[in-house]
Amino acid sequence: MRDLRPLLEFYVDKLGMTGKRDERQGQRRVDLRFVGHPEPLLSLIEDPNARIPPPDFAGLYHYAALVPDRSSLASTLSALVKSKVSFEGFADHQVSESLYLHDAEHNGIEIYADRPRDKWMDWRKISAKVAETGDLSLMSPMSQPLDYQSLLSELKADSRSSPRPFPSGARIGHVHLRVTDLRRSVRFYNEVLGLEIMMDVPQIGAAFLSAGGYHHHLGLNTWQSADGAPHEERDAGLDEFSVTVPDEATLREIQKRAPSAETKDGGLLVRDPDGIRISITLPRVRLA
Repeated sequence: MRDLRPLLEFYVDKLGMTGKRDERQGQRRVDLRFVGHPEPLLSLIEDPNARIPPPDFAGLYHYAALVPDRSSLASTLSALVKSKVSFEGFADHQVSESLYLHDAEHNGIEIYADRPRDKWMDWRKISAKVAETGDLSLMSPMSQPLDYQSLLSELKADSRSSPRPFPSGARIGHVHLRVTDLRRSVRFYNEVLGLEIMMDVPQIGAAFLSAGGYHHHLGLNTWQSADGAPHEERDAGLDEFSVTVPDEATLREIQKRAPSAETKDGGLLVRDPDGIRISITLPRVRLA
C-alpha cells in the first residue's frame, strides 16, 4: 500500500473495521478485523515507494469477504449506499449473491453471501458440458442481475433506518487472481497445493478451484493479464495471501510437491508461477 491514510478511512470509516497498528522493523502496518472477531481479515503495510504495476500485471483481481447470511449482506449493501461508497457491479451467481467495489488504491473487493449448499449448481458438470459442446450459454445462470428488492426485504424495520456494514462480521471466502498463463496456474494450484478444479473454462480465460466441495476458494483469470508481467516484490497491491490446511500431514505433502517452499513460523511459504506469495499455515490452537 502506498498510503495508509485513505485506506484506513475507507476500511474503518466506511466498512466499519477496527485497526491495530504495528510498526515493527520500520514498517507501518495495520491489521484490520471486525468487532468481536479475533482474527484479522486484512493486513495493510505502507510502502510509499511501492511500484505501481503495469496494466497486464499478475496479482489481485479481488478478494472476497463472505458474510454469514443474506440479512448481513442486505444490511451491508444499505449501509454502504448511505455512506456513498461507489460500487462497480452487483451479481447473482446462483450459488451466491455479490456486491463488487474497490478500495482507495483500486484493490478489487467482492462482498457476498452464499445460498444454501443444497441449492448450488454443480460447477464441475457445467464445466464438462461446456468443454464437450462449446456452449458458453450453459454458464449464463451464474451471472444474473442481483434482485435488490428481494435482498433488501431481508432487513428488519430497525435495520432499515440504521443499517450497519457487516453486522455479523465476515471472513475471506475466496481470492481471485490475475495470472499470466491459465494452464500453468491451474496445474500449480491443483497439483502442488492440492485444490480441486471446480470449473475450468479456457474459452473465457478463467478457472475456479476449491477444497471440500466449496464452489471456489480460488479464482484465476487472464482477462487482462495473458502473457503479461509477473508479480514483482514491492508491487503495490497483493503482497501475499494465507491458506490454512487441516493438519501437519497435509502441510508435509505440499512441501514434498513444492521443493522450493520455505519454512515460515511452523508453516510454509510458496510462490505460484507468477511469483505471488502464499503462506500455508496450520489452524491456530486456542487456549481456554
